Amino acid sequence: MLLTRRSVLHSLIALAAPNENGTSIVIRLSDLRILHIENSGFAERAVLPPASTIKPFAIFALLDSGKLRAGDLFSCSRQLRIKDHILNCVHPRTPLPMNPPRAIAYSCNGAVAHFAQRFAPDEFPQALLRFGLTARRGTSGPDCQLQALGEEGIAVTPHQLLLAYAKLAELTQGPVLEGLEGAVEYGTAQAAQVPGVKVAGKTGSIVLRSGSPAAWFAGFAPSRAPKLAVVVLTPGHSGGADAAPIASQLLRRYL
Repeated sequence: MLLTRRSVLHSLIALAAPNENGTSIVIRLSDLRILHIENSGFAERAVLPPASTIKPFAIFALLDSGKLRAGDLFSCSRQLRIKDHILNCVHPRTPLPMNPPRAIAYSCNGAVAHFAQRFAPDEFPQALLRFGLTARRGTSGPDCQLQALGEEGIAVTPHQLLLAYAKLAELTQGPVLEGLEGAVEYGTAQAAQVPGVKVAGKTGSIVLRSGSPAAWFAGFAPSRAPKLAVVVLTPGHSGGADAAPIASQLLRRYL
């Protein structure tokens, strides 16, 4: 989707509005120094579902455990219901089935939920500890699938999510990195692109307790030699349309 300057400015203004729930943080990865932070109290204390920004960690954990291979495939019907959650995919129909990188890039609920069935009880929460994240234990079956999609059983502060992506930037390679790069190149996070710099990132969308929609972006750049990590949470319906453009502006400024 092409974004107008007006839509980008609308997101930036919404983030800055003092009565809106939003934040953005940029850190330097060499020493984790905060270079930029908006609404620091909200960034440190607001505990929220991570939504689709957690999917790369699920794929990472499955690959790391050997329960998922880079060449594993899933044909997405774009229809998904888990318990009382309707989680139909909104990505375009693709000529190829989903593999781990494409599942991340297109934020495919069906593929991630399918692969997440391979987790043993407590395996995913245990894997998340490596990234400084905590999740409900004892989950299995549909509950584990919802956890891997960031829908239930896990919550983060924006600052925690940022530090988790900083750690992911340090550890990730192969299919997960390809997927995060793909999200920005051709997937859900194209508005996070920075001219001349390859960005890795992931979007997500949530509904706050107030009932208002909010949009996530989390990522790092340059993707193959990371210097910065960024997280954005802003009012809006779409991580790609509302949060990713703010991340692009911040990365341009601090790179």
